[in-house]
Amino acid sequence: MKKLFRLLLLGLLSIALVACGSDATSISDDSETTEQGNKDEGESETNQTDTQENEEVVTDEDVQEDDQLKATNTYTNKELGIEGTSGPMEYTISGIQLKKLEPKTEATAALFDAEVGDVVHGFTIKMSGENTSEEDINFYLGQATAITNTKEQLDSDMFLSEYIDGKYLGQVRHEGYNFYILKNSTVDELESIEIRIDGPSNNNYDSVGDDIKHVIEVNN
Repeated sequence: MKKLFRLLLLGLLSIALVACGSDATSISDDSETTEQGNKDEGESETNQTDTQENEEVVTDEDVQEDDQLKATNTYTNKELGIEGTSGPMEYTISGIQLKKLEPKTEATAALFDAEVGDVVHGFTIKMSGENTSEEDINFYLGQATAITNTKEQLDSDMFLSEYIDGKYLGQVRHEGYNFYILKNSTVDELESIEIRIDGPSNNNYDSVGDDIKHVIEVNN
């Protein structure tokens, strides 16, 4: 049950980053009705049953909601296009999404160190890495540090992030996303986020590449 709950929560934190929408968008006050409410009355009974089974989950481009959590996306850029190389490692930082999260149960609120009714501010960053050598390489995208213009230095929340394996056993590729929780500011105050990643190392933990630093502009 705990594993299923975490999977549902990860879905709410990540779905809009890979779903429909423009390349870079900010949430507007004008909400659009989904096509789900306008389905033809002549749809098959099977489709109607599927809709009923999933009606407890509300999902559109800007809001995902179930009985545990409401997630509102305030800014999305799925086409960051940040690519680079450090030693034998090639990496991409492909997308970012700013979120306001409203936990509805005490169990969910505890995951964010919050109370029911609080609004938690955070952001998701999608990354991938690929080892171009035949040697085993360590490269920890999941441990990337985020530094905001609001003077916060943040580590990703390991439980709420999608795990990115830091061990590259030969020519393999790993991807996932990091989720960061703001402690002293809001997503509306963000203008830039600097991402720092330690350079890759070999099995002896000797450095085989340079440290990485990129600045992502948001809410622009």
